[in-house]
Amino acid sequence: MLDPNLDDLYRDPVAYVTSVLHYGKRPVTLNAERRMHHFERAKIVKEWRNAFAWLAKLNHVPRLDRVVIIAQPHLKGGRMQDCDACHPSVKAAIDGLVDAGVLIDDSPPHVLEIRYMAPLPSSEDGLTITVIARNTTIKETNQDRKSTRLNSSH
Repeated sequence: MLDPNLDDLYRDPVAYVTSVLHYGKRPVTLNAERRMHHFERAKIVKEWRNAFAWLAKLNHVPRLDRVVIIAQPHLKGGRMQDCDACHPSVKAAIDGLVDAGVLIDDSPPHVLEIRYMAPLPSSEDGLTITVIARNTTIKETNQDRKSTRLNSSH
């Protein structure tokens, strides 16, 4: 199971598959989305979905299950957004990962956690999505198999 606090990622990075995708456009804020006409909103959602689907395919991101997603906005000048103000862009990006076949679905059994990092001042606008999943291609150790058997006997 993926440890949502990610401490293991830093201790044993080989145990995880990490994909980092960056789209170089200022993330749409929740407040801006609320003011949009629904046709304008649909056009923007489609752009972000397609961008992240394309980025996933271009970077050969494999099909993943039980992921943690980290969203990191990069903002050029102007007022800094709240940490979760980029939610509309993040939601569209995750939908793009589903469209690309990286995720089966974006429901709780597949997406365990979404983290919104504080925006970073940057020379260019953008949104970085990091997708982290347990690496299922590495071999289990005897200890892993033993604990699995113990847990399954309960």
